[in-house]
Amino acid sequence: MAQYRVVNADGDVIDTKEFSDATGAYDWLKTVEAPDDQLGVAMQVFDNGEWKNFEVSDGGTNANPSADA
Repeated sequence: MAQYRVVNADGDVIDTKEFSDATGAYDWLKTVEAPDDQLGVAMQVFDNGEWKNFEVSDGGTNANPSADA
């Protein structure tokens, strides 16, 4: 399982969780951690010993989390 984390616009870690796939992580971001699609919220994945951006919110609305995955 891969480790993902959500980081706010200030660079603070909001939450960290493990998922077996990226779709589950993306849905977690869009429905639990940033349901209002806040500007600057980023999801990162721990890969090869470092955190890398997986998704960065540019703001807007979120009607269907899995539709964009």
